[in-house]
Amino acid sequence: MKPRERILTALKRMTPDKVPWIENDIEEGLQEKIMGTTHFTPGELCEKLGMDGFGYHFPTGGKTSAGQAFQAAVGFKESYYYPQKVTFDFVPPWIAEMGVTEDGRTFIKKGLLTSPDSLKLFDEYLPDPDHPARYERVANWLAEYKKDYAVFARVRLGSASLLESMGIIEFSYNLYDQPDLVKEVHRRFSEWSAKVVEHLNQMDFDFYWANDDLADTKQPWMSKAVYQEFFLPYQKIVANAMKKPWVFHSDGNLFPLLDDLITLGMNGIHPIQPAAMDIAQMKAKYGDRVCILGNIDLDYTLTLSPPEEVDREVKERIAVAGQGGGYIITSANSLTDYCKVENVRAMAQAIKKYGNYPLNPNSLK
Repeated sequence: MKPRERILTALKRMTPDKVPWIENDIEEGLQEKIMGTTHFTPGELCEKLGMDGFGYHFPTGGKTSAGQAFQAAVGFKESYYYPQKVTFDFVPPWIAEMGVTEDGRTFIKKGLLTSPDSLKLFDEYLPDPDHPARYERVANWLAEYKKDYAVFARVRLGSASLLESMGIIEFSYNLYDQPDLVKEVHRRFSEWSAKVVEHLNQMDFDFYWANDDLADTKQPWMSKAVYQEFFLPYQKIVANAMKKPWVFHSDGNLFPLLDDLITLGMNGIHPIQPAAMDIAQMKAKYGDRVCILGNIDLDYTLTLSPPEEVDREVKERIAVAGQGGGYIITSANSLTDYCKVENVRAMAQAIKKYGNYPLNPNSLK
């Protein structure tokens, strides 16, 4: 199978020729370490690692930036319309007061959407979703770099934008003090993303990756009832606009919300964070409804362990989640620039060693 066919087969919960590998993100610093240069194409990075596709962003001969730098705030519009580096991200900025760490990572100091008066900030921050420039630029990159790889666009459903642009504490207060404000903020972000998706539907993307964190390792940040009233209806605005397969991403323990969440109709769930979710339970209960992506630990295995532990974990995950297809192996979030290069290489080698279908039960013991 070609890489694109391999990914799309797994997203249909069918069995490809081998377990596919794709990442939600590979931070630019790690890309440069793997390639030894900033002068490379997305396909060359995939070929180096044996991956089946790409999305996210690339340095393309420029200076590498930290993983969060693309989520700038004020001044975002021009860089959104006219990106200087290869990107397949179509996410809105945080409407927030931002800070920057010494290593160039942006972080949120304070959300700004906290009152009805603050809604005017949408006009200041959000790009025009119908502006043609970014779509034209990305269409050229797709034509140049796609080849046989699966390429995804990263989007949001509006939930992360609500939570980060309001702030978790203010969000919690506003659920009771200003519930209509919470709904209005989510609605505006979701409608913006839906308009973007309508344009992406006309482009040569293979699928979408919707990044909207809803939980920590213990539990979701909202009750089931709050999710059903304040999140699900607005997420559906974006989900209903999608005319291609798509993957939903949220770290943390999603089990309390999954029965509702899965009604959005996504093809895959990512990343099944090991500290929060048991992949065997996920496979047994939901593997006939969604493709499972992820579960190679980022907290220790890819960042701190010796390479042989990476080999063992890849083997275990394929044994548990790979049976019958419907599994795409990825890290349990993304490949960050603090991952050990030798561990990323060990992951690539282990996928080649253990991931061919039909899976060999003896080699996976």
